[in-house]
Amino acid sequence: MFDDNDFVCRHMQLTKADIIKVIRDKNITSFEDLQDETDVATICGSCVADIEEILEDEIAKREL
Repeated sequence: MFDDNDFVCRHMQLTKADIIKVIRDKNITSFEDLQDETDVATICGSCVADIEEILEDEIAKREL
């Protein structure tokens, strides 16, 4: 998938590491909450599936 420094949302210039940091710091549990915090996937939407996968992975890690 993506390395930490790869841009996931090019329009917002957010890397995988940036997105993970927001998810963890703000205890994000939904795609909508992540959009509210970062504006991710609000311009073209091509990154939605990748963002959702990153969010799901992070939520799954909390449950371990």
